[in-house]
Amino acid sequence: MAQDFERNILTGIGTIPDDIPSGADFNSDDTIIGINMANTSSNAITASCFMTSSVLSYGADFTFAVTVSGGNFIIDGQTKPALTLYKGFTYTFDVSDNSNNSHVLRFATEAEGANSSIITDGVTITGTPGQAGAKVVITTSSTTASTLYYYCTAHSGMGNSITVTNVHYIIKDAPIPSGSSLQLLDGGAKMVVQNGDRMFFQSSTASSLDVWVSRVDSIST
Repeated sequence: MAQDFERNILTGIGTIPDDIPSGADFNSDDTIIGINMANTSSNAITASCFMTSSVLSYGADFTFAVTVSGGNFIIDGQTKPALTLYKGFTYTFDVSDNSNNSHVLRFATEAEGANSSIITDGVTITGTPGQAGAKVVITTSSTTASTLYYYCTAHSGMGNSITVTNVHYIIKDAPIPSGSSLQLLDGGAKMVVQNGDRMFFQSSTASSLDVWVSRVDSIST
């Protein structure tokens, strides 16, 4: 009987969150046994570690590729999926594909933008749908409504709901002096993660944080 051990390392983390393992989700049999955060800068920093969950959940700044087919918005290859976004990040909806021609993606607090509920705060629109460089960008914040909808202003039934929620912080804005480290887990405690979970780290200062995450999987032969 054996238990696989793996260590993931991230270096030079700054103000933009980085995830471990990079760009991937954890497996349902992963157990976190060690988290070490080291300040590599010459000044004190604050650092955070947070989790997001679900394969369709995007915790860091993220770009969605948007196309149109069968009268529906296709988001990253999926037909008008319900999305979960997280507060405090910027999400770019790339609508440059020519299938977006004549389809105007917008966000609202009611389905199909009913009752003039379209939102403009935190939303930046660039270019013309279906042309190079066209995008709709939304930056979520603590004041963003918990339920939004993406939809087409010209055609009904093309979009779906967006749940906007807080991330789950393991530790937030923890002070780490210059040259010091913060150990969140040391093997005595364990953190069981679920399939699709993602773990992010962020520093108050550019390129100032190195992180090691140790994990084991289920007992196997």
